[in-house]
Amino acid sequence: MNIYTRALGFNDMDSDKEEEFLKLGIEESLREGFVVRHEKLNRGVIILRLSNSTGLYLYGRYDGDMFRYEYYHPFVVGTKVCENEEITIERHLDKESYAVVCDEPKTGVTLIFYLQNVMDYLEYISSGKEIKVDNFNPDARNSISKQSLRNKKIALTGLSLGGIILLPTAKKKKTKMTQTEEENRKNLIQAAKKGDENAIESLTIEDMDKYNELTQRITKEDIFTIVDSTFMPCGVECDQYAVVGEILELKEEENIYTGEKMYIMLLECNGLSISTVINAKHLMGEPKIGRRFKGQIWLQGNVKF
Repeated sequence: MNIYTRALGFNDMDSDKEEEFLKLGIEESLREGFVVRHEKLNRGVIILRLSNSTGLYLYGRYDGDMFRYEYYHPFVVGTKVCENEEITIERHLDKESYAVVCDEPKTGVTLIFYLQNVMDYLEYISSGKEIKVDNFNPDARNSISKQSLRNKKIALTGLSLGGIILLPTAKKKKTKMTQTEEENRKNLIQAAKKGDENAIESLTIEDMDKYNELTQRITKEDIFTIVDSTFMPCGVECDQYAVVGEILELKEEENIYTGEKMYIMLLECNGLSISTVINAKHLMGEPKIGRRFKGQIWLQGNVKF
């Protein structure tokens, strides 16, 4: 079973309960006609809604008129989109799911996340729009393929199995000077990626100055009063991240099947906006707008094709 279904209000779900729930959900969706079918690709998807913002994405293919379920993943709907220059989409080895790699322009961080809307992607590549093909054979849909796309908006989301609430830190108001500095740093990062030695040197000196400042402050202050937010890869899987982020938006929803409460938070982590869901039973502390969330997330994304 996918352990992240617990984040969506299935805290007591085990493999047997999962199998029965999916079976009933598929049968009901087929009976009511709630299946998105792509005739040309012979693929289909069922979306089981668990609340207004969460659900299960059930992917499968058609054998004649028979829908054959293959896998599912839980998801939460993203509320804020971000832009990027280029993304690369590559299929996983074991099933027809996809990982997305993109360079975040503000921080220069390379993000890897799980693609939510597989059917939209398959529809996009089957139409042949703006595709830069790397090792993709349209007549062999099961082959491993890698696609590079430019200027696509992405809504980032996260699912968490545990976290704690931290108090906010005192922040300086943004001025024209700080906004100019952020823009200059962004330009330096882009220049460094292209091999500009002066930009690389400037960023290295800036990082060294920050490191020296932190080593002096850490002896007198708590680390989470110095570090306002973080976004770091965590664990052996490439789409798992440890985050500390400010809660910009917050809402509560209930799983319509179990009645368990979920918190859905819009987090700001190092300039990234991530809609994150967590089971209320897995969260330590009371979330409020302005406070911070610290935990590990499974990063997903909805690419706007």
